[in-house]
This record gives sequence, C-alpha cells and structure tokens, in this order.
Amino acid sequence: MIHPLPASLAVPSIRRRLAAIPYEGLLVLALVLIAAFPLAGLKGVTLQGTPHLLMQVYFFVVTAAYFIWFWQHGGQTLAMKTWRFRVVDKHGNQLSVARAFVRFILALGFFGPACVGLILLFFPGRISPVLSMWLFLPMIASLLWARFDTDRQFLHDRLAGTRLVSVLAPA
Repeated sequence: MIHPLPASLAVPSIRRRLAAIPYEGLLVLALVLIAAFPLAGLKGVTLQGTPHLLMQVYFFVVTAAYFIWFWQHGGQTLAMKTWRFRVVDKHGNQLSVARAFVRFILALGFFGPACVGLILLFFPGRISPVLSMWLFLPMIASLLWARFDTDRQFLHDRLAGTRLVSVLAPA
C-alpha cells in the first residue's frame, strides 16, 4: 500500500522540475565563465594534453562545489529557490556532503550526456546528429523512471537516497 506524503514533503511536478533545468544551466554557465576569468591571463598555454585536462578538472570541482554547497546549506540552488523546491534525504533531512556528492555524480551521469548532446547539435561537423541523439538516452530513462516511480522521483534521486520536495510559498 502506498502512503501519501505529508504536505511538508509534497513532490513538485515533473514539469516544474524540468522547467528549472534550463535556468540551472544558465546559472552554471555563468559560474563557469566567472571561474574561467583567472585562466584568461594564461597566454601561450595551449589547451591540449595536461593543461586541458587540468582545466576540465577545475571546472568539474567548481561546479561540484556549487551544487554540493547549496544542497547542503538549505537544500536549494538559486534555480530551486525560484521554482520552490529543495532536495532532502529520503527521511526529509538535510543532505550530508557525501550524499550531496553522490547525487551530483549520479545527476551528472543521467543529465550530463544530454547537455553534451545539445551542445554538439550546434556544431554539426563534430558529431553526427544521430549519435548526438543517443546522448539523450540516460536522461530519457530518468524521466521515464520518474513518470512511473511511486514518489515521482528521478532515477538519480532514487539511487542517491534523495528526493525533491516542494517548498511552500511565503504567505
């Protein structure tokens, strides 16, 4: 028997969560651009080999720190505040650093390839459109999972032991 969630743990609609993704993407893009400022002065450094790998690791760390810090301090990024939902553990408590990191890695695994596929669609010479579409499969699997999940949670939330819950609008 499925027990209804208490009002304090109501699940936001899938549409609302999907609408927040482009907004979150713009915020992350701004974050990465700001994080790139210190690298802009490195003249003569070619972004191949080790320097390129170090730059990618740097951006990964900056992005992970952004999400983990916000999820651990209030459970909301700016996009989540705007769309009035937050992430909690399966018991409704604040996330630990470890759980937030696991959620970040899993979300990256399910939604990251679709982001890459979307970007590659704008550069048709880099990858075939058919191959680019295959990159959307992990995200589609997570969306289908949420459609049929008893708590309507995305697959990365289910695997990480987290859940998205609605935040009541201020009175």
